[in-house]
Amino acid sequence: MFGGVVAGQDVEKQRRELAQKYKNAEPGEHFLIGHITFHLSQEYAMMVYQAIEQACEQLGLRFKGALAESDAAWIEQTQSMIAAGAKAIIYNCPSVSVIPKLAQICNENKVFMATYFGVTGDVFPGDFGPYWVIDNTPLSDEQTFLPLVLLFQKMKDNGKTKLLHIQASKTNATISTALINLGVFQAWKMFPEMQVLGHQFGEWNYEEGRKAAEAALAVRQDYQGLWGANDSVTMGALRALEDRGLRIGPFTASRDMEMTTAQEILSGNFLVTAGFAIPYFGGRLVPMLYDMCVGEWYPMPDEMLQSGTIDLYGRPGELEKLAKEAGIDKHPNLKIGPTQDNLEKILKQMKSKDPKYPYDFRLLSLAKCKELGLKYDRHAGAGTELGSHDYFYPAKLKKFGSLEAYKKHIAAVIKYFLDFSWADTWQQAEQYAKRFPSELKLDPVWQ
Repeated sequence: MFGGVVAGQDVEKQRRELAQKYKNAEPGEHFLIGHITFHLSQEYAMMVYQAIEQACEQLGLRFKGALAESDAAWIEQTQSMIAAGAKAIIYNCPSVSVIPKLAQICNENKVFMATYFGVTGDVFPGDFGPYWVIDNTPLSDEQTFLPLVLLFQKMKDNGKTKLLHIQASKTNATISTALINLGVFQAWKMFPEMQVLGHQFGEWNYEEGRKAAEAALAVRQDYQGLWGANDSVTMGALRALEDRGLRIGPFTASRDMEMTTAQEILSGNFLVTAGFAIPYFGGRLVPMLYDMCVGEWYPMPDEMLQSGTIDLYGRPGELEKLAKEAGIDKHPNLKIGPTQDNLEKILKQMKSKDPKYPYDFRLLSLAKCKELGLKYDRHAGAGTELGSHDYFYPAKLKKFGSLEAYKKHIAAVIKYFLDFSWADTWQQAEQYAKRFPSELKLDPVWQ
């Protein structure tokens, strides 16, 4: 592990020394930050792209974006951006197989590298030299447990037991696929009378979500509820079910808080989604990277893995009622946001010709605040009413206790939960769970 902290050392002194050692620009410099993404057909990916561009404009930086749909393209686009002068590059769901190569290129050129959904069971920032500095991945088990408990409760209240389960992907953002499935297991444990069926993969996007639901319908047609790995997949699956006359929108849940899903929720055709404030999640890495480029800040090893906080969105009053019935209304991670206001003030910006999300990303930069005389604000000036707009370091959560424990947990999650097709009934799930190792943490609390 690069940059390990020796017990007793002054962490802030070590941080300052590392920040100065690896800086590659001067404060106020007008340099380029690049962004490479796996696609833009998903609302999540589009909002992340737009927010990074907005953040670069606000901090007086140049922006360059690109798509990469093959391993060769991830490498070629990285080299192209470095040749154009990039001091930092942000990768959205990079191909796992080329991450070590990308880190090598960035190290050789002293270019900072940050990822969304970039870790696996044996690939983490900090393990490949000093310039892959951050992976930003929500704890998707938390983001699944909370909404799925509410969906199961609503199904229980209405005498329904058959859930269609659409998984994410075994090749892209595998860390999130596995964590989502862990969240399914955690929620299912509270409702053992449910059947969790299907398990097809929706590959994170609308069209593949449709195909996954059509494959599930080829097996049986009596599904009474729907859980999908993200909003895009779930909307595709829901439309496929509706085309076949199966209307279970009010018994549908997923995660992300995309614009189309928020609209469906407000129309009563979708129960709940769980979001991590996508534009905030996307844009906030720019000020953090700026601080590293100019030598103002550098993360300690247990700060290189980061997650966004989670908020639930549904129809006013319904989620609170279901949470109380399910006994999670006092859960420390349960936060419910205003769907209508979030849709109007944040999500609809995605369709604007000149999107302006309600964040001032300069306020998330220690260096830029110094340069401009601004006051640092962890919420980027957007407050906490529309969403919690915050992040944390998962390795510091109580149930892990250390970075090494968290890495072992992630490795076990990927090993046992990357594919959930091992159980349709809770009895089957209990049998499978007998093989879980102690480092796999199943407690559904994230503090």
